[in-house]
Amino acid sequence: MLFDNRARNTEAGVFKWSVCKKDNLSSIAFVLSLSFLFSLLSGFFSQLQLSYIISSDSEELLNTYSMKVERFPDVLTSLSKNFQFDCSPLDQHQLEHIAYNDYVIRRITIKSKNGKQCSSFKGGDVEARLAPLINNLAPNVSLWVASESRSEQNLLVAEWQGGQGTLLVHLEPLVSETLKNKYCENCVLSSISSIDSPTVSYWRGDASLFANEPLFSSDFSEGLRVNTFVKNELLSRYKEELWLPLFMFGGALGIICISLYRMIMRRKMSLHSLVEQGLAKQEFVPYYQPIVDVSSNSLYGCEMLARWQRPGQDVISPMEFIPYVEKSGQILPITEQLIEKAIYEIGKLNWQMTKQIISINVVPDQLESLDVLEKSLNLLQHSEITPDQIAFEVTERKQFTDLTMASDVIEQLRIQGIGVKLDDAGTGYGGFSYIQQLNIRSLKIDKMFVENIGTADIKLSLLDSIIAFGKEAGMEMIAEGVETEEQSQYLAEQGVYLQQGYFFGKPMIFRDFAYFCKSMASQPQEDKLACVA
Repeated sequence: MLFDNRARNTEAGVFKWSVCKKDNLSSIAFVLSLSFLFSLLSGFFSQLQLSYIISSDSEELLNTYSMKVERFPDVLTSLSKNFQFDCSPLDQHQLEHIAYNDYVIRRITIKSKNGKQCSSFKGGDVEARLAPLINNLAPNVSLWVASESRSEQNLLVAEWQGGQGTLLVHLEPLVSETLKNKYCENCVLSSISSIDSPTVSYWRGDASLFANEPLFSSDFSEGLRVNTFVKNELLSRYKEELWLPLFMFGGALGIICISLYRMIMRRKMSLHSLVEQGLAKQEFVPYYQPIVDVSSNSLYGCEMLARWQRPGQDVISPMEFIPYVEKSGQILPITEQLIEKAIYEIGKLNWQMTKQIISINVVPDQLESLDVLEKSLNLLQHSEITPDQIAFEVTERKQFTDLTMASDVIEQLRIQGIGVKLDDAGTGYGGFSYIQQLNIRSLKIDKMFVENIGTADIKLSLLDSIIAFGKEAGMEMIAEGVETEEQSQYLAEQGVYLQQGYFFGKPMIFRDFAYFCKSMASQPQEDKLACVA
């Protein structure tokens, strides 16, 4: 036997080591996969980074261009007043003076009505090679692209036409010249074109870059668009610089994801273990909240609510563990434990001598199993409480998966005398279709509708609709969450006499609930609740 135990312990240790090793290998594989995935995105991120850098570097210059373009009509009209348009020495002086003092202007040319032409830069004859960019920037202003005679480079030209002649202003290629050699030699090409006519563009740089896709495009004033092209060598350089940081970032992100996953799993496993311990130590206890029939000021019954009382700690709210145990399946043994305790405790109040009801919350899964039905009936066999004093409340907030089976189970419960109520009516999946499909004859109106009594909230009209439906169907109705006298009176006026909430009593342990019943029993005979202690 000793050797058998050692063998089993050794096998268990080997199994745990194997599982741990497999888990670690999976984690390493996930981290490396995420690292390589991010490193593969280095090309995409390098484009984003380079786009941001170039657009940031060119933003000020583009704003300068934008302001100039927007002001061209006024600026050119004002500029034209400096000339006589006769190419006199005065005109020639003004041309040279203005072009020299404005860093945006490369050259100014004027043409008179009689055919005379002069320029701030003698020897230039680009006016013969103009292509239209924007024909009607203003009634007398247009934009052109001019090719230079000494190369294939071109310039942006603004033209103004007036009664005395024509004024042509050639702009410096500030954006293109500033950017094309900033990051590597002749590796950036910027072109300005019309959004409506993209075939004509003003550009400076290596024309072969037009074969590439634009790195980015941006629109600025008066229908103009800037397209920026870069050499593949520049993109490759940024891609190589980003590969290692992205690889490390992917790895770090993978480690964080695994850590969070393990932390969540540990918490789940920890909560699962705590629930198992709680079941073993009988830590789940029933609380009772009275349900009052206000038409006769008598006790209709109570709803049993789950609480978790861990030794040396405050009572744990059901919202902190019920959602988890419903998913884990632990809600079934918890409910069985609570039913057994509740039937035993309520039996001390001699409820078998009354017609009072104890309502027990269940989830749809519990009404889709014949095993649950049999266990519930077995528990009742050891109690003096009759089956017709038991009711199951099934919440509408969770969906049934097998309505046919649920209908059969509910019918079997009804044959035994156990009622089924629809809890949280109007708030969940089935709507009132569950009432028809499952033949439910009792519903509980959710607190979210009751709390709007006395307000102008639209849910008040929904409350009235639910009540009207219940009356039309001849159903028993219980209103939950009644906290004020105004709410209680409104519901009573609408014919909802069965009410539950803090206005009558909060959920309480059995001892306090027993005192509650005794205090009601001490009332005058015509007013007392039918608790028999």
